[in-house]
Amino acid sequence: MPWTVLWVFFLLSVSGSFTGCSKASFYPALGATGGAAVGSLGGAGPAAGGAALGWGVGEVAKYTEENAHLTQQVKALSEGDIKQLVNNQLDESMDNGFFDSMLTEIYGLLKVCLIGVVLWNVIPIIYTRYVHKKAKNGVPNEKTS
Repeated sequence: MPWTVLWVFFLLSVSGSFTGCSKASFYPALGATGGAAVGSLGGAGPAAGGAALGWGVGEVAKYTEENAHLTQQVKALSEGDIKQLVNNQLDESMDNGFFDSMLTEIYGLLKVCLIGVVLWNVIPIIYTRYVHKKAKNGVPNEKTS
């Protein structure tokens, strides 16, 4: 059983490292998992309570980390510090590095491929339906008329 928990944490960390979202978005799930694991020592009721408590702690940790950037922005806006605002924007742009830009390009290519596959399959279906309907209705032969 402990290996299962380790595998879940491993898979979450691996999937989190390949996505573009921040690690803070995983805090509620990890908190609920940890709370339920600790609460399960007492039974089903404490496990549910531990999961709820862990989720709440995870949400607080997530918003605390996500709002750190916003507090800097609000402080710079209230003080009229244009240089700090520009630095914050540059720091935010620097976070979107090579890997993130490559993922964006790959997602764009995948979307184009998906549209191509859909068209590749849908156009013949529509054409076949048109031809079948035309043949079923008995189109008059124009040469004999």
